[in-house]
Amino acid sequence: MNAMDWGTRPKAQMKLPNIIAAALLLVPTLILAQAPEDRWPGAERCELSAAAGRVTVEALCGTLEVPEDPDRPNARRIKLAWAVVEARTGRPAPDPVFFLAGGPGQSARDTAPMISRALREINRNRDLIFLDQRGTGGSNPLDCEFDEDLMLGEPDMEQLVGELRRCQQSLDADVRFYTTGHGAEDLDRLRRHLNLDQINLIGGSYGTRMAQVYLRSHPNAVRSVVIDGVVPTRLKLGAEHAETLDRSIEKLLARCAAEAECNERFPGIEQAFVDLKAAYRDQARSIQLTHPRTGIAETLEFDQAMLATSLRFIAYSPATQMMIPYLIHEAATTGSPERLAAQAMMTVDQMNDQIAIGLNFSVGCSEDWPYWPEDTDAAGTLLGNSFTEMYGQVCDWWPAIPVGPEFHQPFDSEAPILILSGELDPVTPPEYGDDAAAQFSNSEHLVAEGRGHIVLGEPCIAGIVTQFVAAASIDGLDLDCMDSIGPEPFFLDLLGPSP
Repeated sequence: MNAMDWGTRPKAQMKLPNIIAAALLLVPTLILAQAPEDRWPGAERCELSAAAGRVTVEALCGTLEVPEDPDRPNARRIKLAWAVVEARTGRPAPDPVFFLAGGPGQSARDTAPMISRALREINRNRDLIFLDQRGTGGSNPLDCEFDEDLMLGEPDMEQLVGELRRCQQSLDADVRFYTTGHGAEDLDRLRRHLNLDQINLIGGSYGTRMAQVYLRSHPNAVRSVVIDGVVPTRLKLGAEHAETLDRSIEKLLARCAAEAECNERFPGIEQAFVDLKAAYRDQARSIQLTHPRTGIAETLEFDQAMLATSLRFIAYSPATQMMIPYLIHEAATTGSPERLAAQAMMTVDQMNDQIAIGLNFSVGCSEDWPYWPEDTDAAGTLLGNSFTEMYGQVCDWWPAIPVGPEFHQPFDSEAPILILSGELDPVTPPEYGDDAAAQFSNSEHLVAEGRGHIVLGEPCIAGIVTQFVAAASIDGLDLDCMDSIGPEPFFLDLLGPSP
């Protein structure tokens, strides 16, 4: 039939092929809108929440059953919880984003309300998938609950080890099989369960280790990678925490000293930090304060460990970082550390709710402690040698199968990798991002000035990540907005930051 034949037919017949074509185009959209279970086997509608329920997101939630011991697939099996925040378009891209949470021990699903906001533009046409790593959240969590007083100050190591022993023995799990490698294989099981050819990975903090372990094991399944707050391949997680925290605070205080108004309000702030660490190094002070959550008056022994806990986690966020000169000046000049103690109490409260401590030790005792640097000595820092002492005592008996030395060996990848760092990150500083950039030939490293741990929430950074994931390339990224990122103003008093 030639073109002239169409010209002699009735109009209704001329329209028929177009009607059929239009109907065929509608079929995929209708299937996606009406039958999500076809795309997400076994998933049901759910609502995920964060910030004590103040932030929520609609999702589809499902479970995946996997062998606890991969070498014994017919033995004990565990259920893993996962969720997907569907793309807003009717025709999402075939390669969704998997978000990998931090810790070790954080639930990925718990981060979904906040992460889906940060990745809103990506979520326009890509699904966001959150798998609770085995040992966290809804995936047979290795939860250990401790009395808050045990975690606030300098711990009684014998008591802490005893509590951990009781916890480990009570867990319904063989903790030897709860590591990053096992989590990476679970991730691939979910990818195959959902019939996905390739995926994009976005990992934050410890999640950057998970992303790299998965990338090494399944390079062909990865389209692009974003790692924010990088744990470099070489790092024995925890071995350098003390030094990186002090360097971050020292850098912040040097900035305060260089600003006329901050320096006038807090003269000699750098020396005050040195003096404050020395004041509590060998002694504690009994203080009274009201618990910021319960409102109950308590008496505490404020010591070096409590000082470290309070400053460490304030240093994570760029907003709370700017309180540090005020808090150090107050505690050093008045001898009154009550406000610092209140910060420590809030931090421990939140950490107990968010982190599966058992997974932390399953990962650390199999991946990090076996290769811990022998010359580690952090005496004189805020944290001192607390990590070395704790891992030394716990990993002596915690059931673990050490990974091979290749686990910490660098490797390269063809997949494009966007590396993100915060200039004042107290736990994964920009130098770690430099390590990763030197390792991965197809990478770009961006440092956000004045920012802390995890920078994905910055609108500028989120926009760049959106560009990167869309193109799966580090070439041609518009980075102009990076110049607009800078430090927050310092708190000069309790009324808030300076104008």
